[in-house]
Amino acid sequence: MKNSKAAIFALAFVLGIGGAFSTHAAKASHKPAAVWWKFNGLQTQITDPAQYTFSSLEPTCSAGSDRCAVEANRSTANPAQPDLSTITHEDLKP
Repeated sequence: MKNSKAAIFALAFVLGIGGAFSTHAAKASHKPAAVWWKFNGLQTQITDPAQYTFSSLEPTCSAGSDRCAVEANRSTANPAQPDLSTITHEDLKP
């Protein structure tokens, strides 16, 4: 009886220590959704995030053959501007 109590106590101790050092699987990080940005600058400024404004819908493009909008994630440094390295779609003026 004394040995079985000691064994149970030892098992509980080992399980307690093991649980303290166990790790949980990391949860998948939430990937930000791309949003539309209307381009307002000159074509020489297409790499300048300050030349884009947020659009809740896909912007319509007027005449021309240049970039008018992109779909990209928000910048982590400035959420009011796009992260141009994450462009998933580009609309050109017809």
